[in-house]
Amino acid sequence: MLFLAIKNLVQERARLLISVGGVAFSVLLIMSIQGLYQGWSNKIGEYIRTVPADYWITQTGATDMFHTPSVLPLAVRDKLTGIEGVASAKPFSGRRVAFAHNGRDINLYIIADDTENNVGAPARVVEGKTVPDKGEIIIDRVVGRSENIRIGDTIPVAGKELKVVGYSEGGYILSFSFAFTTKDDAESILQLPGATNFFLVTVKEDADAPGVASRIEADPAVDAITKDRFVENNTNIVRDTFLPIILVLLLIGVAVGMTVIGLTIFTSTIEKAREYGVLKAIGVSNRQLYTVVVEQAVTAAVLGYLVGAVLAMAVSAAAGNYVPEFITEIRPLDAGWIFGVTLVMAIVSSLLPVRRLARIDPAEVFRA
Repeated sequence: MLFLAIKNLVQERARLLISVGGVAFSVLLIMSIQGLYQGWSNKIGEYIRTVPADYWITQTGATDMFHTPSVLPLAVRDKLTGIEGVASAKPFSGRRVAFAHNGRDINLYIIADDTENNVGAPARVVEGKTVPDKGEIIIDRVVGRSENIRIGDTIPVAGKELKVVGYSEGGYILSFSFAFTTKDDAESILQLPGATNFFLVTVKEDADAPGVASRIEADPAVDAITKDRFVENNTNIVRDTFLPIILVLLLIGVAVGMTVIGLTIFTSTIEKAREYGVLKAIGVSNRQLYTVVVEQAVTAAVLGYLVGAVLAMAVSAAAGNYVPEFITEIRPLDAGWIFGVTLVMAIVSSLLPVRRLARIDPAEVFRA
């Protein structure tokens, strides 16, 4: 039956191309939007998740890195390390800085790459130097490409001319991105003599983490925020404003894509009514007819899915090159559920008209 289904499917190449093309472009639409949604879901907050800390220690009332300022004296470190259960407390300095370059306003969150305390380094450097020297800066690749800032260029940051020596990834959050300079340059830009913005606290393995946090917060000048909560606090704005828009587009894309697949398979099945009548005339049973119809639909769906998946990956890569903010991630899990939905829609769409085909009178086919 499978051989018969395939032979019947490829008999008319134009019809085959329409069937496969309809499925392919539907898969392309769904997979591209799903990749965009997943890419942004994973990218926002990626850098903060890589920072080694169990608790972020902030000035009382400060809940994130961007809205409420947090400034803590360096002397707080001695108090933290003296608390039972605290394994280490490292200063983390960073602040949002805006400047003009090539006639455009650019927002960077400048972070001190403190090599002495091994904190503040980029999540990963994809091009150029991995550690900046004095007078140098590492910026996110998305910003570099979108703002036409190349490695070797000099940018003015808070009155300092810094040479771009590397591109990092994982630090782009829609309206700004993380950038990394030496501790000395950061202190000059951030103007924090004898102070820092946060402390990164790690808890001893055998210690009760909530108990450690309670002992830290016994000091009314500081708050102890878990790493997961701090990531959530810093990504809520993007998650609450930007991702819901993409989610709506994804749901619309799935609805449109499945409708196109359904109509494509349904129409291609109906248009072959004469061929199915001939099959019945030569003795093919209704059960065998159903099998041929389903196998033909599945074959078209699989071919369309493969073409659509390849196109989706190619389009995502090309779009990322021309539009750096187009961040996508196509996971095997997403490819799997899209494939499953495509098959189910194709089978359902082929079975809808099958009763009508089963009632075809072979004599009418030959009289026609």
